[in-house]
Amino acid sequence: MLVKEIMTSPVVTVRTDTPAPEVARVMQERDIGAVVVVDEGGRLCGIITESDFTGIGRCVPFSLDLAPVVFGARATTLEELERIYAMARKLKAKDVMSERVETIAESDDVGSAVHRMLTRNLKHLPVVRDGTPVGMVARHDVLKLLGRGLSR
Repeated sequence: MLVKEIMTSPVVTVRTDTPAPEVARVMQERDIGAVVVVDEGGRLCGIITESDFTGIGRCVPFSLDLAPVVFGARATTLEELERIYAMARKLKAKDVMSERVETIAESDDVGSAVHRMLTRNLKHLPVVRDGTPVGMVARHDVLKLLGRGLSR
């Protein structure tokens, strides 16, 4: 089975200059764990996952409920939270994204995608064609595949 048979397409993308709060909103509205970041020509530049918004040293808060978890002792006062939120509103996708992106081709075997995801602990694997993102394979896509196999 080929990657193109299980990938989600089209892939959700944002531009490098998209404000970080807008990226978070897109991810929440679409109920997805990652977006691909592209340049003006639509070529892949990076990826933003949920962990990029909550990772230590790269904190971008978007919820008061998450702030104490994300920021620990640093965000113990309302004033500190307001300062951090003001800083976060100024960030762009390029400031939050991971530039090192593991990708796969749509013509690759699903087994190769699963192996890469497992050995590199990836939850999302962008599918590219000539440097342009055309889809995404996520862990839930693999689970759907397994579920289909069990129901036969």
